[in-house]
Amino acid sequence: MTQTNSTIDKPKNSTTMENNVPTQDRHGVIPTERSDEGSLTSVRDDKQTTNTSYIDILREAQQSEFPLLGEVAQGYVDDPLTLMNAIVDEDGVTVPCALPDAMVQCLPQMMSEPLSLYEDADIRTMLLAAMMPTLGSAMSHVRVRHGQRLYGLGMMNICVGPSASGKGSVGDVAGLVDGINEIICRESAQAQADYRKRHNRYNRLNRQLNFAAKSDITQLIDINNISEEVDEPQAPLRRMHRLPSKTTAANYYRLLYANGDNVSYLHIPELAEMSAANRGSFGDFMYILLAAQNEEALHTGRKTDDEDYRIEHTRLALTATGTMSSVRDFIPNLEDGLSTRFLYHNLPAKSTVRDEMDEATAEAYRDVYTYYKEQLTDIWNALRRFEGCPEEEMPRLVITDSQRDLINRYYQQFVAFVALTQPDKDLRAPILRSRLNLYRMLMIIAVLRRHEEEGSAEDIFGETAFATTEADLRWGLAYIFYTVMQTSALYNRLRREEKEEAKPVACISPLAFLHVLPRQFTAAVATKQGEELGMKRRTVCKHLRTLCTQGYLLRIRQGVYSKPTRTNKKLAHAA
Repeated sequence: MTQTNSTIDKPKNSTTMENNVPTQDRHGVIPTERSDEGSLTSVRDDKQTTNTSYIDILREAQQSEFPLLGEVAQGYVDDPLTLMNAIVDEDGVTVPCALPDAMVQCLPQMMSEPLSLYEDADIRTMLLAAMMPTLGSAMSHVRVRHGQRLYGLGMMNICVGPSASGKGSVGDVAGLVDGINEIICRESAQAQADYRKRHNRYNRLNRQLNFAAKSDITQLIDINNISEEVDEPQAPLRRMHRLPSKTTAANYYRLLYANGDNVSYLHIPELAEMSAANRGSFGDFMYILLAAQNEEALHTGRKTDDEDYRIEHTRLALTATGTMSSVRDFIPNLEDGLSTRFLYHNLPAKSTVRDEMDEATAEAYRDVYTYYKEQLTDIWNALRRFEGCPEEEMPRLVITDSQRDLINRYYQQFVAFVALTQPDKDLRAPILRSRLNLYRMLMIIAVLRRHEEEGSAEDIFGETAFATTEADLRWGLAYIFYTVMQTSALYNRLRREEKEEAKPVACISPLAFLHVLPRQFTAAVATKQGEELGMKRRTVCKHLRTLCTQGYLLRIRQGVYSKPTRTNKKLAHAA
């Protein structure tokens, strides 16, 4: 196990930004420190300064376009924009700050107590992201409804960080399902032993029949009629819950097919191994990951019968760690749809040396993980009684009408806020696909909450309907916003080489552009100001239309604009 006893000093909030637009990445994530390598050039108008800083404009946009963020984050953070604040680590790249302690301490004990063992807030945040797929894989026969379908709890997470940053701690969390894997492997080994016994018996019977037929040809028919007739036994497929990280795509197909409706778990300590290994035998492993997100069907399409596997529902939970270079090889571009199917955590680099763990601390780690590993195995055993049941009869999450209305309004405001502050379209797909992961996380928390109340794994599934509390729903919505900000930072890091090779083009949000404009101006002045910042004329016109639509600008007449006062802006929104 890995212990992190020290943290790097980093600012928590961005407060000193008067008369200056802060450095931000291509998706508008606001770092608390200045970086010339990992962010865009700061925008500042020395001739025309205003009394309102960019962070105030951004906070006003959050309150007007995305007020539900402040509502759901209440009690966790004082300022909801701190969930999108970022730092610049020692390698010069922008990564989001760690989650506040309040969002970790309010979780069920099976999640919060193992996380409390780690003193580094960045490590705790990374382990929380890795814990969600691990716990979901242990709840195979649990369903959540999304749209018109029922889905399992298989999620996929990638933890990205430089070497020796502490990302190897994910292996501690992956050990929570070792008890489940031992049971399945033991049952699979027993099935293999029974098959060998039946096959040996079948061979002995055939030898006896052949010997009797050769010794007395006249008794051949009688021997066949009175002898015990058996069919040749079929070899069972090898089963395991925790899939091996070093194997071919062909073996992944076999293991997923053998596990049936159960969620398989895959932990990859080094993502570079998967990118370098040969996965091409009758199927691409990347396609397995694409199908596993929405539990689509897979078919190998091989000619031989023993390799023709048809998987009706691909259920897979994945946790992987790797450096930025390995992630760039694993996800070569952001348009293929694979990148938007993961939960991400960006771990900053660490320069401090961790203290060596003493025997007492190591024993405490083992006791906590051993206890909750047994508890999670009990939950998995209790769910086995639903094997073979229709999906409608399995335990599933129930969302009330008021909660569904809150989720719908939250996502509508979320998309509008991102379109205003981060005009690139790359974040739309992660936002829309995060709703399914939201339901999965809420179901995991609901099961663990009931387990704490009942105390026995056999009693928690007496009722198959699981409801989520308002507090857990608010936590899930706030955490979804945080994971999207993590995705934004990762996208910026993935495209760093691409941006360096291409001609640099400024990517300035509408609110940042509004900050450098005077109180009243013409379209020609705005175009000239945009050209000085590296913006195209078409982008300037698009930003002006967006600001007018959102009420941040008033169009006095053709080609003439003015910034409204706070009173006029409220009247414009009311109209």
